[in-house]
Amino acid sequence: MNKFYLAISIICFVAINDAAKVSKGAQNIILTGRVTFPEGSSTPVEPDGKLTVELQDTSRADAPAKVIARGTSKVIKFPVVFGIKYSSNQITPGQLYSLHANIRNKKNELLYTNDVSILVTPLSIDRRKPIEVPVILVKKTKPTSKKSQWPELVGKKGNEAVQIIKKETGNILILNNM
Repeated sequence: MNKFYLAISIICFVAINDAAKVSKGAQNIILTGRVTFPEGSSTPVEPDGKLTVELQDTSRADAPAKVIARGTSKVIKFPVVFGIKYSSNQITPGQLYSLHANIRNKKNELLYTNDVSILVTPLSIDRRKPIEVPVILVKKTKPTSKKSQWPELVGKKGNEAVQIIKKETGNILILNNM
């Protein structure tokens, strides 16, 4: 009879413990890391580059990955630090999760992407460590101008100077004074 009560007590303890875990609710989690390019730590990127990093569920074989969370930011040079926010409710224990990163230009052309699988455990303690995501060059674009002085623009009108800069660099950033 004592074994019966012991068995019932254990079952009740497990049930109550599991119920407590479920009732804690979802936690917002931020997965951090940095996207790197092997050529050098401060390699410049096309001025209009946009980084997209996705946390994907890659558990299903022969099926497209399911995007759990996505983060985007502008890119100037490598390395690029990122953070992706997601909810613990979006994660199923036992599934395979990976990170995918790519950089596209204003024309939506793929410039850089990671070519190796970056497996992550989204709910583990180790997820607090920044994750390195190396990328490879997919499309070489016109390098950005490193020119910082324009003596030939002295005496030119504003629009004319802008056109010269655009012609030489392909890009221009106009700042408005407030």
